[in-house]
Amino acid sequence: MQPMDIAIRAYVCREKPVAAVAPSEKPKNKHTKKKSDMPSEWVLIFDAETTTDESQKLRFGTYQVRKGAELMESGVFYDPETLTKAEQKTLKKYATDNNLKFLTATEFIEDVFYYVGYKLRASIVGFNLPFDISRLAVDHTVARVTPWNKLMQGGFSFKLSENINNPRVQIRHVSSRQSFIQFAATRGQRTTKGNRKKGRYERVRRGYFLDIKTLAAALTSTSHSLASLAQYLNVNAQKHHTESHGMTLTPEYIAYAVQDTQTTWECFDKLNDLYLLHDLHDTGAHKILSEASLGKAYLREMGVRSWRQMQPDFPPEIIGNIMSTYYGGRSEVHIRRDAVQVLYCDFLSMYPTVCTLMGLWRFVTAQGMAHTDSTEQTRQFLQKVTIDDLQRQETWQSLCTIVQIVPDDEIFPVRAKYGDDAQYTIGSNHLISATPLWYTLADCISAKLLYGRAPKVLQSVSFIAGEMQQGLTPVNISGEAAYRVDPCSGDFFKQIIDLRTKIKKQLKAAPDREKGTLDKQQLALKILANATSYGIFVELNVEEEKELQPMLCYGAGNKPIPINQKKFEGAGSYFHPLLATLITGAARLMLAITERQACDAGLDWAFCDTDSMALAKPVSMPEAEFYQKAEQIADWFTPLNPYTYKAPLLKIEDYNYSISNGEALQPLYCFAISSKR
Repeated sequence: MQPMDIAIRAYVCREKPVAAVAPSEKPKNKHTKKKSDMPSEWVLIFDAETTTDESQKLRFGTYQVRKGAELMESGVFYDPETLTKAEQKTLKKYATDNNLKFLTATEFIEDVFYYVGYKLRASIVGFNLPFDISRLAVDHTVARVTPWNKLMQGGFSFKLSENINNPRVQIRHVSSRQSFIQFAATRGQRTTKGNRKKGRYERVRRGYFLDIKTLAAALTSTSHSLASLAQYLNVNAQKHHTESHGMTLTPEYIAYAVQDTQTTWECFDKLNDLYLLHDLHDTGAHKILSEASLGKAYLREMGVRSWRQMQPDFPPEIIGNIMSTYYGGRSEVHIRRDAVQVLYCDFLSMYPTVCTLMGLWRFVTAQGMAHTDSTEQTRQFLQKVTIDDLQRQETWQSLCTIVQIVPDDEIFPVRAKYGDDAQYTIGSNHLISATPLWYTLADCISAKLLYGRAPKVLQSVSFIAGEMQQGLTPVNISGEAAYRVDPCSGDFFKQIIDLRTKIKKQLKAAPDREKGTLDKQQLALKILANATSYGIFVELNVEEEKELQPMLCYGAGNKPIPINQKKFEGAGSYFHPLLATLITGAARLMLAITERQACDAGLDWAFCDTDSMALAKPVSMPEAEFYQKAEQIADWFTPLNPYTYKAPLLKIEDYNYSISNGEALQPLYCFAISSKR
């Protein structure tokens, strides 16, 4: 077999770190207090209707101004250059007949958008808000960034007003679900001379932009159109359908647009209620841009500071070793292009579960962590460990270790190009390498289970959480006083899943009128559990400089490699690569245990995907025997359940059961093409 190049993760940092705070924004005395970054009770909702050609110019728009829930003003605005005189007359008549304000786009921008949205600090709400804001713009440029604030790097700066006192609006598109939106800094000095002398600097007023498309995706983990969101939330003002986009303006089309703004408001109101269930006082809904944002908000509420903030001097060489062990979730096809009968099984909340089993919450709340050489202990552990040991919860507490090995045909995660024109992807493969590589201890156990022998250990490093951070405060999960987590003593991951299980039990017995609310609550907890138990710890954001910068690249070796480049991945706010790699390594171990047991029982498997595996029935095996053996494999994991409610840890999914009789297993077939297909 021909040798293949493999790729590993690395840790890249600047040779000389850049100051993280702008001099003009840095507090200059200990008495300076951080102002609450919350919007006022005012809300501005607006929606723009455009031409249907490639320019998509603004035709007209509709808006509402509310104080709390009370409607204070509603109206329409238009672009005189786009609407014909006849259409303007139609729009004005509709406004008069329906008690709506009638404004030009310029009047709306000056008298409503900037007065309510900027001066009154209102929440500025829309669906697909970046598009609507861009339709109001009279000019645009590339967003300006500073060395200490690169949030808008790669974004746009939109000029909406000729008034130099009105700031531009900066927008940076991140994904189909989210964008960063903020007011740019205004010209001139924001802080009076007297306050500057006292070190009390006025911060830039960034505004409170809330795209309900983004908030809905974060709170439901699903992408929505306005129509599907209105149906999901069961609001009164459902979105209407029209075929009149771009046609001559009619009262019916104007009514359609007015209804859209009302639908947007009602969706915002319902989403805000869902968010308020979390009882997060320190983070406004406008800051929830993804599921991860929700997880970070809970950590901030408890006063948990990030690992890099608590331990900025942690050796970068070890961070590089840790990053080189990171491979993410295991997703593979084992039986390809052949229809086979399967029993599809899914682990209960895989990432929160392994976090709880390994006791990783103590690392989240610690002031830092110590590292120690554990080479001899790890060699002995790997020689002795058996699959029966892994059925005991205490064994998982000892997996906070990374191991340097010399792979000799054992099975490990490998990142390589599996094909001439392929991109780098990850598979579990027999690996031979003359170059020593680092893996998690969990991956080394998996290799032993799948190959039959322990890998050769050169060295290993174990990690121990330090003292608890000071000033941590309890928080009620989802606002439930019964599930109050004290970060100094409780396990956040465990209590989230306990609460979700409790709500799911209530859901089964609840009357129909309550099922919708309970289902949304349990979904919110599922999202929160996943957001706080993995993604935030490996968040890396691309940063780009105008010129080549000297960097240091730390990987599997002991010495950094000097490089010069413009782009690199900057660490996210709660970056903690040890947790990220331990969590995913432990999840891969759960799948390896399942695979080992399947092989020992004479079964096969069709595919696996992060937290699930489809056990495959051999052709010659009777169906009853297949089900019996598969259920025994699922039952094996029950002693590992760390939660209050002892549900199966490896659950036989509902897909396996008859539609007409939910308790009877029914033959389920799988045809796998490739990973996730």
